Amino acid sequence: MIRTLLFISLSFQLAAAAPRATDEILSRLQTHIETDTSIETLIESLDTLEGKEVEAILKEYDNTWPKLRDKYLSDYEAEAKSQYSGALKADHSRMISSYRSDFMRVRDMPEGPMKTEIPKVSQPAIDGLRKILMPTPAELLATSKPSLKKMRKMVLVLAKFRDALVEAAVLPDQEKANAKVLQSEKEIAATLGGIDRAGLRIMAKNDEIAAKREIPSGEREGIREVNEWRLLLGLNALTIDPKLCDASRDHSEDMNKNNFFAHESPIPGKTTPWDRAAKAGTKARGENIYMGSQKPEAANRGWFYSPGHHKNMFKGGHSTIGVGQYERHWTQMFG
Repeated sequence: MIRTLLFISLSFQLAAAAPRATDEILSRLQTHIETDTSIETLIESLDTLEGKEVEAILKEYDNTWPKLRDKYLSDYEAEAKSQYSGALKADHSRMISSYRSDFMRVRDMPEGPMKTEIPKVSQPAIDGLRKILMPTPAELLATSKPSLKKMRKMVLVLAKFRDALVEAAVLPDQEKANAKVLQSEKEIAATLGGIDRAGLRIMAKNDEIAAKREIPSGEREGIREVNEWRLLLGLNALTIDPKLCDASRDHSEDMNKNNFFAHESPIPGKTTPWDRAAKAGTKARGENIYMGSQKPEAANRGWFYSPGHHKNMFKGGHSTIGVGQYERHWTQMFG
């Protein structure tokens, strides 16, 4: 039914108004989905079309794509709800309380004992909370009907193709369809699991602020992961402060270019984290630094396993956050 909805709709709309090349592209897309084959060569063929032809496909595509995406997410949510009811809900509640208690017990230890307890207790607690509160689609769909699994697979292929259309048409402000589906799945699971909705709204607002201020994707991802951890633990989500990001990025660049790795900077006017925050027009109350990888997850894990940095990331009193990267240097600031 879903397949019919998409392709009959597109076929009738495009037959009368679109060039033959667009009909061929959509016909090939249908074949790839029905035969479960890669669409990479199809995506490459979009480069042979003129911009107006790609935009014509995208316009007609979007007459049906949102309905398909929303149908899948509605069915996905119904399946997720069925796994968070009755006796399972009570079991989840007990496990959440236990994991959070274990994590906070370690966080409040002196730094010496923390070193061995973080990998033994804190990491498993985060992993356990994630499985309950932010399960992956694969985990939620493991026992679902085959039809839902097939629908998801098709929707992700169609989302990937829409992203390719947007790229080929050179429309930079368009939302990424594939990323949106994946994020929606996570948010549905999170709300069902009991994660603070206000925190989820802060994270959504952070995405808007980051996009508007053109904060690099790696820095956004680093902030999002820390906020996810905090929400799993029942802590508040932190609001992104673009000025803290600027101060953090500037310090990372200074460390890289001036061959030092420290919270105290030799650069005049930037000696302390508080100086650097003030210079950027904001305030800070804590800072973490990392060197060794260009990946945000590596920086976060470096801080997670380091007792002092760990305590800093999971303080209850923070309200804002900024992250800044330059090459393999990272700075994380809290306000």
